[in-house]
Amino acid sequence: QSETTEVSMKKLLKVFNSLEEIIAGSLVGVMCITILCQMFSRIFLKKALLFSEEISRFCYIWVVFLCISLGEKKFEHFNVEVFLSFVKGVPNQLLRALTSLFCFGIHLYLLYWSVQFFDFQKVVKSAAMEIPMAVVAAGMVLGFFLGSVRCLVNAVNSVRKIGDMKGKEE
Repeated sequence: QSETTEVSMKKLLKVFNSLEEIIAGSLVGVMCITILCQMFSRIFLKKALLFSEEISRFCYIWVVFLCISLGEKKFEHFNVEVFLSFVKGVPNQLLRALTSLFCFGIHLYLLYWSVQFFDFQKVVKSAAMEIPMAVVAAGMVLGFFLGSVRCLVNAVNSVRKIGDMKGKEE
């Protein structure tokens, strides 16, 4: 029973670990195709597409907020690697854990306000396609939610490494 639960948890974590990359990569592809269609239409058909700028802008906004989470996943936000490279062992992991917890707090704060913004944007529609702007604001909510989860995971991993280091010393 516990082995099947562990296997299913590992599969779920594997999907979660690549979630941002899959969505962000797909959205970059949509942006590129949309912009190429706009270029083709303007150059060869002499007509501008009404929807292409809006779609590419919305995709870009989603990519930005998803990449916040990716930066947290790779521990590339809110730290100075040069400083951390001078600190080794337990102090390094302690600083990483504290930095991750601080970022976790920031992400939770921003998540709260992004949910408020999402609620406000439900009534606003985009100019060209009349899509509810809440679709765009949902990218903020998802990005800050995933970023907060990543920060918490980073903090837990740092604390575990501290425990492993202490266990090896004994």
